[in-house]
Amino acid sequence: MLKNNTADCKTISAKAAYTDENNNTLFLIDAGCENCTSSCLMASTPKKISLRTNKKYNQGETVSLIIDKKYMLKLSLMLYGLPILFMFIFALVIDNIFHKDTITAVSALISLIISWAVLKVISRKIKKSPVKIIE
Repeated sequence: MLKNNTADCKTISAKAAYTDENNNTLFLIDAGCENCTSSCLMASTPKKISLRTNKKYNQGETVSLIIDKKYMLKLSLMLYGLPILFMFIFALVIDNIFHKDTITAVSALISLIISWAVLKVISRKIKKSPVKIIE
């Protein structure tokens, strides 16, 4: 959930590229953070983000988006950290049982694939987005 504390959030500028009939809008991030003076990846490479919006935006219309940094960190840890943690735990258990490198490597790969599939299902059920439009 977004907090009123703007220190925990980043504000970025984006242009509406496309809105479908369900008000799912594709935004192109055309600049870095509005209140940032340092150069970062957001400013140098174009990024796309799709959001479900309450209103229909015309192509080229500029909006400000706010990103909750703490929520993004939690999502990143879940999406990247958990599969790697499960891979290491699973590989350690399999290695202690079978003592064969090939079986350990294959089981580690299988655990990553299973973790990816589980997170894919979970991510479809997450309705919250760390990105909100400033109206």
